[in-house]
Amino acid sequence: MTFAIFAVSIVYVGIMFMLARWGDKGGTLSQKVTHHPIIYSLALGIYCTSWTYFGAVGTASTEGWQFLPILLGPILLFTFGYPILAKLVTVSKKQNVTSVADFISSRYGKRQQTALIVTIIATLAIIPYIALQLKAINASFSAFSVISNIESEQATSALVATFVIALFAILYGARKADVTEYRSGLIFAIAFESMFKLLGLIISASIAVTLLSDSAAEGVSVSTSQWQWSTMTSTDFIVQTFMAAAAILCLPRQFHVMVVDNSDKRNLNTARWLFPLYLLLTIAAIVPIATAGHHFLADSGVSKDIFTMQMPMFVNNQWATLLVFIGGISAASAMIIVATLTLSTMITNDVFMPLVLKREQQKILAEGKYQHRIVQLRQVTIGAILFLSFAYYFVWAKQTSLHSIGLIAFSLVIQLLPPIIGGLYWRKGHANGVYAGLLMGFLTWLMFLLMPLASSTDPGSQSSVISQGVIISLIANSVGYYIFSLLANDSLTKFKRLHLFILIPVLICPAKNYVILKPE
Repeated sequence: MTFAIFAVSIVYVGIMFMLARWGDKGGTLSQKVTHHPIIYSLALGIYCTSWTYFGAVGTASTEGWQFLPILLGPILLFTFGYPILAKLVTVSKKQNVTSVADFISSRYGKRQQTALIVTIIATLAIIPYIALQLKAINASFSAFSVISNIESEQATSALVATFVIALFAILYGARKADVTEYRSGLIFAIAFESMFKLLGLIISASIAVTLLSDSAAEGVSVSTSQWQWSTMTSTDFIVQTFMAAAAILCLPRQFHVMVVDNSDKRNLNTARWLFPLYLLLTIAAIVPIATAGHHFLADSGVSKDIFTMQMPMFVNNQWATLLVFIGGISAASAMIIVATLTLSTMITNDVFMPLVLKREQQKILAEGKYQHRIVQLRQVTIGAILFLSFAYYFVWAKQTSLHSIGLIAFSLVIQLLPPIIGGLYWRKGHANGVYAGLLMGFLTWLMFLLMPLASSTDPGSQSSVISQGVIISLIANSVGYYIFSLLANDSLTKFKRLHLFILIPVLICPAKNYVILKPE
C-alpha cells in the first residue's frame, strides 16, 4: 500500500504538470476553459487548505460546531459583503496592482515603505501557515504507517513535498516578470485541485454516513454530544467567523487569485454563489466524518486531525483511501504553491528590487536584464520561503494542532484589514496612519496573543486567548490608523491634535485588563 501511495503521488504531480501546460498553450479551447467563471470560482477554493481538510474535522470531532467559523466567514462575506469584493477588484484592476502589499501601497501614495511593512507582516503570518500544510502532508503519509503517533514520524515526506512543490512553483509560477498577466495553466490546475479536495471529503463522508447508518440499524447509539448549538453564540465563535471573513481580503494568496488573477470582473458574479456553495458542501461533508470519527476512532490512538484519512482505511477500502489521500495532498499543495508565488512576488518587488535598482540600476537597464533579474530573485525567494517553512514545521509546528496554527496565522494577517478597508472607503486615510496602525496592532498582537499563548499550559484556553488578542490588536490597529491619519491632515488644529494623541493610551491601555492567560 505504501508503494501505491508514492506511485499515485507521482502520477498526480504529473497530471498537475500536464494540466498547467495545457492551460498555458493559448489555444481556443484552453482559453475558453481556463477563463470560464466556473474555473475562477473553483480556484477560489484554494481557501480550503489542510486546515479545512484535516484540521476542521479534528476540531469538529471534539468541539463540534467550533470548526464552522473558518467556513462560515467567507460564506457571509460573499453573500452580504459582495459590494466590498466588487469594489476591491475594480479598484485593483484600475491601478494594475500585483499583490495585497501593492494595493495598500497604491492607496496611500505609492510609498515603498508601506509595501515593505505589509510584506513583513504577511511573511510572518504565511510561513507558519505553509508549515501547517507540510505538517498535514507528513501526517497523510504517516497514516499508512503502523505507528499511530504521527509526531514520532520522520519529516521525510514533508521534505520531499517541499522540493517537489518548489519545483512546480518555479516552473509554472515564476517564469515571467509580469505577475498581472493571467496565469491560465496555474489557475486551471488549482481549480482541478479544488474539485479533488471536495471529492476526497465527499468520499470520506459517504463512508462515514454508511458506518453511522449501519450502527443505527444495529441499535447502537452514536454519541453526538459534541454538537452543541450554544457554541454558535460564544465569543470565540463570533470572533473566529469575523477573522475568516477578513482573511479572504487579507491573505496574499486569496487576494491574488480573487483580484490579480481575475480575468473578467463579471466572473465575480458567478463566484458570489458558487464559492459559498462549495463551502457549504465542504461543511456538509465534515459533519458526518467528525461524528463517525468521534464514535469509531476516538479510542484508536490516531490523531483526530487525520480522521478524514482514517475513514476509508477503517473499512479497508484501498481505492477510496487513495482518492482521499490525493484530496489531502491537493489541499496542501495548492495553498503552498500560490502562497509562495504571491509572497515571493511581494518580497521581490518590495524588498529586494529597490535595493538592486539602487545599486545596479544603470547596469541592469543598459544590459536589458531587468526582467531576468526579477525572475531570478523570485525563484530564489520561493526556495527560501519553503526552506524557512520546513524549518518552522520541523522545530515547532510538529507539536501544535492544525487548528491552532491556522488561527495564529489568521490573527496576524488580518492586521492588514484596517488599511485595506480604509483604502477603499476613506479618502483621509494616510500612510502615517498605516505605519502607526500596523505597528500598534503588531505590538499588541505580540503582547496580548502570542506571549500569552507561549506561556499557557492549557490547550483549552488557546481559542479564548486568540479571540481576545485579535479584538485588542485590531482595536489598537484601527485607533492608530485613524488617529495618525487625522494627525497627518494639516486642517486639524493643535488643540484637536493634542486630544487625539491623548486618546490613544486611554483606549488601548485598559485592554490589558481583559486578557485571560488561563481560565479560572
